[in-house]
Amino acid sequence: MEGHRLRVGALAWSSSLLSSGGRDKNIYQRDIRAQDDFVSKLSRHKSKVCGLKWSYDNRELASGGNDNRLFVWNQHSTQNPVLAVCNLVWSKNINELVSTHGYSQIQIIVWRYPTMSKLATLTGHTYRVLYLAISPDGQTIVTRAGDETLRFWNVFPSPKSQVALKKHSGVIHVLCVHSIYKTAS
Repeated sequence: MEGHRLRVGALAWSSSLLSSGGRDKNIYQRDIRAQDDFVSKLSRHKSKVCGLKWSYDNRELASGGNDNRLFVWNQHSTQNPVLAVCNLVWSKNINELVSTHGYSQIQIIVWRYPTMSKLATLTGHTYRVLYLAISPDGQTIVTRAGDETLRFWNVFPSPKSQVALKKHSGVIHVLCVHSIYKTAS
C-alpha cells in the first residue's frame, strides 16, 4: 500500500476500511477491497499522527497527534481539537470518549460526544500516560504511565444503567482509582 512518505505509527480498522496515520501528518483511509492505494486522505494534523480509534458504531474516527490535537472525523467535517493526546478510547455503552495526556498535562479526560464537552478530569499519574485499554464490559479503563503504575478507573455506565442515566439532566461518573506499583528487583 502506497501513500505515506514517512513511518506509519497508528492503525485502526472499521469493517473493510483501514485507517493509517503517520509521521507525515496524514491519515489515509483504505478500502481493502479496492485496488486503489487509498480512498481518502485526511490532513489537519501539524505533526505526527500517533493515535487512531474508530467509534464502536464505526461512524467517527478519532485521531490524536503530537501537535497536541484530537480530531473527530466523520464523512463531512472535523470537530474540536484537544491538547496533548497520547491515547484514545471510545465508550462501548454511551456517546463518550477518553483521551490521555502527557507532558504538561498528565491527566485522563472523559468527553461527551459530539459536543466534546469535558465531563471529568482524572489525575493521579505522575508521568506521561503511555497506554490505555478498556475492559470487555465497557465500564472500566486501565492506564499505565511512565511512573510505572497501572490505574483502574470506573468511568462508563453499564448498558443496563445507561437507560437510568438518560433520565437525569446531568451524568455523574463514579470514579474509583486503584494503583499497582512496580517494585524494583
